[in-house]
Amino acid sequence: MRRLHRSLLAEIRKQQRRRAHTQANDSYLSSGHFYWDVSILTLRTIAKAWLKHNRGISQTEFLAVLDGLYRGRSYEEKITASMLLADHSAARASVGPKQLDAWLDGLVGWAEIDALCQNTFTADEMLEDWPEWKRFIGKLSRDKNINKRRAALVLLTTPVRRSNDERFSLLAFDLVEVQKSQREIIITKAVSWLLRSMVQHHKRAVSDYVKENRDSLPAIAVRETVRKIKTGRK
Repeated sequence: MRRLHRSLLAEIRKQQRRRAHTQANDSYLSSGHFYWDVSILTLRTIAKAWLKHNRGISQTEFLAVLDGLYRGRSYEEKITASMLLADHSAARASVGPKQLDAWLDGLVGWAEIDALCQNTFTADEMLEDWPEWKRFIGKLSRDKNINKRRAALVLLTTPVRRSNDERFSLLAFDLVEVQKSQREIIITKAVSWLLRSMVQHHKRAVSDYVKENRDSLPAIAVRETVRKIKTGRK
């Protein structure tokens, strides 16, 4: 597994841009992890090529590679791990909340959390073991680690947008209730994101909720959600 990990890291290092400036400390990345300054598009190309070259890898081996990447020192290793997982549906079937929680321990900041939580796990995958996912997401929303609290919100953004199953929307409103008093931007933007994601299937419920909780919700969440309801645009 070290060999497979090293092969990915070698490809990443080859693509280092060596720009005069760096985004490593901006408000989106800001993880504090080593930064090779490789573009997202390039990382996607590397991940897809690696999967194609290693299509015969077993699920156990694949997950071991991901574990090494998530424990790696660089931002790019962690982002690449999430790209690989998102493209390997068979392997995701063996990834439960316990494993996901361990990987989240090594992620910091908007970009790293969102790469793993936004589009990786589908609504159908969560519903296959909904009681466990619901328990896990609820636990994350109350974690002392602010990155895990963001993860709880982001994990539901895709399911509530693509599925009208009320189990997702009910949990989403619960999560917003738990976190709406927080004022760190990493949370307030995620609260806004989750509310806006629910508009497609639950527009009336979201509208009523925002009206009833306007004074307690983050101002940015109210502003962006009302605009989404009125215009349909982000």
